[in-house]
Order: sequence, then C-alpha cells, then structure tokens
Amino acid sequence: MGHSLRVTLLRHGHTTSGPVYRGRVDSPLSDKGWQQMQEAVASISPDLIITSPLQRCAKFADYLEAQMNVEPGALVVRDERLLEMDFGDWDGRDREEVWQQDADSVKAFWADPMHVSPPNGENLSQVQDRAAVALHDYIATAIQARHKHLLLISHGGVIRCLLGKVLHMSGKGLFHLHVPYAGLAHLQVAHYKVAKTTVDEYHISLDLGAATA
Repeated sequence: MGHSLRVTLLRHGHTTSGPVYRGRVDSPLSDKGWQQMQEAVASISPDLIITSPLQRCAKFADYLEAQMNVEPGALVVRDERLLEMDFGDWDGRDREEVWQQDADSVKAFWADPMHVSPPNGENLSQVQDRAAVALHDYIATAIQARHKHLLLISHGGVIRCLLGKVLHMSGKGLFHLHVPYAGLAHLQVAHYKVAKTTVDEYHISLDLGAATA
C-alpha cells in the first residue's frame, strides 16, 4: 500500500449577484461569502490548492495561501477545467427573466441537463468530463509529490459532477446532492501498486469522517 491522500472539494461562498445563472459570470464574494469560506477551512491544512480561475474561488485561494506564509503561487494552481458550467446565452441573467423569455429551452435543459445545453452553452456531461480529468490529473500529481491534502476550490455544479462521477450516480442523482455555499466534501484516495508490477493505482472513496488535517 502506498500513501493516503485526502482531497477536499470546497464550493465558493455567497456572492454579490442575485438569483442569476451564475456560470462564467465573474461574480465576487460578498462579505458573508468570505466569512463562510474562512469558517469552512478553519480545521483543514491543505498542501496543494487547485482553484477555478473565477474570482469567487481564486481570490480566496490566494488569501488562503497568504495565510500559510509561503511564496505567492507556491501552493495555488488555477485550472479552467474547474470553471462552473457555461450557461451560454443565459449566463449572468436573472433566472425568472430567462424563464419568461425562453421557457421551452429552459424546460428542455432541466429535463435532461446531462445531454441538453443552454443556448450556446455546455451540458453537464461536458462539465463532468473536463472536471473529472482535472481531478485525476491532480491526484496523480499529488501522489507523485507525496502531498497529503489536496484542496479543490470550485462551484456547485462542478462539485456535484465530481461526486457523481466518484459515486457512479445517474445524471438525475446529481440533483439530490446539496452543495451549499462554502460547503465541503471530502474524498479519501488509497494509493497502491499492482502486485508484481510497477503500475500505480488508486481508489477514491467518499470520506464521511471528521474534517481535520
């Protein structure tokens, strides 16, 4: 058995935007959101931080790194694969307004969001595919570098997709996952070598233990 790696998924906190399709629109954290995220990470100590480039995630990642007294950029990596879902023509627009103007497209999307995209946007299968590749890339990096705790700061849709992938959930099942502002989800990665080979493998499990270390 190799070493054990903990992976924490952290959603950004409350933002200054209202009830909009908050995908690629770069909404900043509100004061409440900053407080939520500070409280969320109070008991964890990551040694590698991967973040969505959007400021509601990335600015907190930079803040967290600064609290660790390391050189800027030493722990934080920005990765566009952790961006929130692209809502296309709906992005940044009020949800009720979109419903009033494009009800048929909204119904079609929510009936099958894994395969139907908002106009000029992406569907959840595309989000899940890119985010899962990023997760596996950074798990491999963390294992090779002997990191102990990997923190991914991202968005509600991305985190649902990643948890759904790990747990082999159906598309509809993703919407039974409640991911609140500054919500945390923990994964445990068991790394091992295949017997009588030099092949590295790992197994990812949802970790329902205490959120420490």
